[in-house]
Amino acid sequence: MAKLFFALIFTVGIIASTNAVAIRFSNDVSTIGPEPTPSPTISSAACADLNGVKSHSTGQCFIHVNETKTFIQAELHCESLNGHLTSIHSGFDNLLVADFAREIFPSIDQYYVGLTRFEGNNDAWQDGTRVDYTDYGYQNYGQLCTTVIMNDATWTRTDCFTQAYFVCSV
Repeated sequence: MAKLFFALIFTVGIIASTNAVAIRFSNDVSTIGPEPTPSPTISSAACADLNGVKSHSTGQCFIHVNETKTFIQAELHCESLNGHLTSIHSGFDNLLVADFAREIFPSIDQYYVGLTRFEGNNDAWQDGTRVDYTDYGYQNYGQLCTTVIMNDATWTRTDCFTQAYFVCSV
């Protein structure tokens, strides 16, 4: 009963926090606007004040959170910082986030990023940006959330109820 309750809460949370993303998968492309792109919302100095690292290519401020949460709890935490679980749009940013994670989380094996899978095998970033880069080393089919494996920076699908560290973008 408890698992059913948490599954329901998780589903409602995903739908509520990604409603705009779900709309992007509509078949009526005439009503869909341009794809959002990550945009810098804080200065480099403000990012540094948050112990974050700034992407030179997208302007995103990556903040590594040193506590474990489920995927939806992590997304809600990032939203409280006026951001989302991070989206990654290049191999360089993937390595930037992973290298910085190794410094912040030296003893962990994985951390969440904001990529989820919806019905119809459509992937979506929590921030609504276009999925233009992935780095799956192993896809655990049937799982809906994505973590980055620390030892080689490849991605894997993970059970969304897994407690993991995470990275926010603001």
